[in-house]
Amino acid sequence: MPDAALLDNHLAFLAAHRGAVRRSAAGIEVVGESAEFSAWIPLSPSAELPAGTATVRLVPWSGEGWEERLTAAGFQPAEVLVHMEAAVEPTVDAPVAGVVAAIETDEDAAGFAEVQSAAFLDEDEPDYDWWRQKFLELAVRNHRDPDQLLYLRRVDGDPASVTLLLRTGAIFGIYAVATKPTYRGRGLASALLAQARWDAAEAARAARSEGAPRLTLQVVEGSDAERLYLKLGFRAAFRSPHFRRP
Repeated sequence: MPDAALLDNHLAFLAAHRGAVRRSAAGIEVVGESAEFSAWIPLSPSAELPAGTATVRLVPWSGEGWEERLTAAGFQPAEVLVHMEAAVEPTVDAPVAGVVAAIETDEDAAGFAEVQSAAFLDEDEPDYDWWRQKFLELAVRNHRDPDQLLYLRRVDGDPASVTLLLRTGAIFGIYAVATKPTYRGRGLASALLAQARWDAAEAARAARSEGAPRLTLQVVEGSDAERLYLKLGFRAAFRSPHFRRP
């Protein structure tokens, strides 16, 4: 059975950046800031599906039989998230000093949110303005969290690329990897990831008592991102199929 610590890190990210997480013996309810991020994760093969559930995420701890139950209840298969992991190891050389660093100011937090909006949102979306404001609020709040490092790479002063590192125990999760469309293909995200991996290794060396440190992230199965992270030394830890009501 895969290590639940990887899932716990992902849930910590969802609680900090996408909504709220409520746990019970039967399952985990993710209540998103918008409906697209809401889901229920069963933790027992005999758990009762909560009324009104629109999205179900399965994990190895869900038990057998859920795919058949969900299909019978009218759910349809959607994307599959692959939870990946890698050992925390520093790169051969430290990242170039001064090129990338974790943000420390609300101004840089605003730049972080600007990149997220440009990378993840479509200006024609009805909730575009709402999400832009939400990204800003979350970045300003979360860059102060000692268990999170938010990174911003600028090009000629313009916010261009971001990522963040979230720590839970010995697990370091990489999230929100994004680059503005006009700056893609320049290796900006790779520099951010190198810095995040380096910082995770440094933090792990300072806390050896917490167990073997690992990096984790989630990608859509079969995507270009999955192939990239496999090349970077990550391996698949477990799959999380999604099912949605039409």
